[in-house]
Order: sequence, then structure tokens, then C-alpha cells
Amino acid sequence: MADMQLPAMWREMAWGVTGLIVTALVFKGAAWSYPQGHDTIWIVGGLTMAAVAILSGREVMRVRTPADRT
Repeated sequence: MADMQLPAMWREMAWGVTGLIVTALVFKGAAWSYPQGHDTIWIVGGLTMAAVAILSGREVMRVRTPADRT
């Protein structure tokens, strides 16, 4: 059977994108359920998504091999 594993860098990128999607869905649900706080919820959601992206980017950089860096 063929090896079906993705390289570590691609796995980390996939987890980062998944984290961003889940975060967006959570804040979309929160904004939908509390319309009075829609603007504030999305400000906090945007900042949270930025933090998730930065932390995910750090993990991608951590697992890169020297061959990936060229």
C-alpha cells in the first residue's frame, strides 16, 4: 500500500487552516446569536483569527526542513 502521509509542513498548514475555519464559524455563530454585539464580536473574532494564523505560521516554520527553506 502506498504511503499516504503528508509532509509535516503540509500537515501543520492543514491544521492551521482548519483552526481558522473553526474559529470563524464559532464567531459567526456568536454574532448571529447576539445581534446587538455583532460588531464587537467580529472585532474580537478578527483578532483571535490573527492570533491563530500567527501561531500556526510559527508551527509551520518550526517543522520546515532545510530542503524546504531554499
